[in-house]
Amino acid sequence: MATTANPAEPVLNKRLLTPNDVVALIPGLKLKLLAEWRYKKTGPPYYKVGRIILYPFDDLEAWFEGLERGGDPDD
Repeated sequence: MATTANPAEPVLNKRLLTPNDVVALIPGLKLKLLAEWRYKKTGPPYYKVGRIILYPFDDLEAWFEGLERGGDPDD
């Protein structure tokens, strides 16, 4: 899902990551899968400026934390 700017928080003050940066941070993640997530709108929030894709680090971290599984063996 593309992120919309919040006027209270300047976007350019955020740490922004390229798709290459994101796959370097998450072991096993491939650029192709990250692109599929953007297409399906199921992955982490991002900005698109022309053809440039940028992921705010804080939003990526929050999205990743939301993937955490509990200790329930049925998960």
